[in-house]
Amino acid sequence: MSTIAPRSAQKGFTLIELLVVIAIIAILASILFPVFAKVREKARQTSCASNLKQIGLGIMQYTQDNDEVNPYAYGNDTHPDSSWCAQIMPYVKSVGVFSCPDDTYSRGAEDRDANANLITGQAPQTTSYSITLAPGNNNGDWFGDWSFSRTKLAGITSPATTIALSERWNAYHFIKVGWAQDNWCDDGEYLHGQNGGPAGATGHSGGSNYAFCDGHVKWMRYEQTIQQQGSEKLATDPSYASWLNKCPQSTTNSAPAPYFGMWTTKQD
Repeated sequence: MSTIAPRSAQKGFTLIELLVVIAIIAILASILFPVFAKVREKARQTSCASNLKQIGLGIMQYTQDNDEVNPYAYGNDTHPDSSWCAQIMPYVKSVGVFSCPDDTYSRGAEDRDANANLITGQAPQTTSYSITLAPGNNNGDWFGDWSFSRTKLAGITSPATTIALSERWNAYHFIKVGWAQDNWCDDGEYLHGQNGGPAGATGHSGGSNYAFCDGHVKWMRYEQTIQQQGSEKLATDPSYASWLNKCPQSTTNSAPAPYFGMWTTKQD
């Protein structure tokens, strides 16, 4: 006659075996979680690049319809308090493409008009991107002789290596308002962020997305953008205006770099 072992005698997991299983799971988690985080960040970076691609195409259409003159960072003669974003909106037709998913700055719950007044009850229309404009003054109009903003296409010597748009993140960047619509290589918010927040120049795995004058978009580290392009002149060349701010050597070294690199339209 066969006998059945008492329930108390049936074999189960020992404490050691449970601890081993938990340890294995913990090791796998420590390996996989960083991978998942990198995948999610890559997806956000790709989404941002897609935004810039669409915006760049909108700018190209705007330029063709306006005597091959690129949009001005701060609007135009009929909308002097607006922005380049508002000017190309008829071509882009989407507010969402102006926001980078890694730009985590809060602009509040309400939008602002061209005069920076709150629009009660309207969700904020914000932007993470700025057009390249050399800081300085040209006859009081802020044209920027060496930058993409308000430059004629014929004046850009190397469209494939000239930055048209870059990421400038802060807490007050609205589509319709003229604030922060411009960016240059030495801008503090672009390089270091605002009040300890994320910086556009390093917001995507230590680098940033850039849209170029020929329409293509590329991820680069800031230091790559200030390398000499072609036979570009030194930043100290007298052909550049004395007020033109030099590019820092890196996001951590404020010493002037030898070249303006991809930030200038004059690279010959």
